[in-house]
Amino acid sequence: MNATNTTSALDPVYRKALKTWRPVILYFANEHCPACEWAGPVFRQIAEPYRLRANIYMLNTSQSPKHPNVTGTPTVLFYKNGRLLKKLKGIGTEESLARDMARHVGRTKAPATPRKPHHDLAWLRRTLKSLRTVTGSRHRLLR
Repeated sequence: MNATNTTSALDPVYRKALKTWRPVILYFANEHCPACEWAGPVFRQIAEPYRLRANIYMLNTSQSPKHPNVTGTPTVLFYKNGRLLKKLKGIGTEESLARDMARHVGRTKAPATPRKPHHDLAWLRRTLKSLRTVTGSRHRLLR
C-alpha cells in the first residue's frame, strides 16, 4: 500500500507471523458479522489451493490482538516480506478475490500426475538373465 507502513506498530504476534519469506494473508472476521458468515466459506474455498505457497491466517477479531489496519470486518491483508501489499475491506466477488490471490501469492500449479517409469525393470532383468556370451567370439571375428 504505502511505504510508510511498517511492522513496528503491530502487535508482536503479527510481527512474528510476518517474519517469513512466504506471502502472508491475514483474514479478519467476527462471528457477529452477517457479511463474515457469507465471506468465510468463500475465502476458505479460494484460499485452499494457495495454502502450500502462502501462510494464511483466519482470525477472529474478538479473540485476536487489535490490528491497526483493520477497521471493519471482513478484512483481508496481503503481506510480502513484512510489507503490506493490499488491503481489502470485504472480500469483493469470488473472481476478484481469486485474482488478488493469484497476483500477490502467485499462480498455483495443478498437482503433478504420477509418471510411469521410463524403465521396464522386469523386462531388463529377464533380458540380462537370458544373455549368453560366446567364448572365443572376439577371436573368431579377428580371423
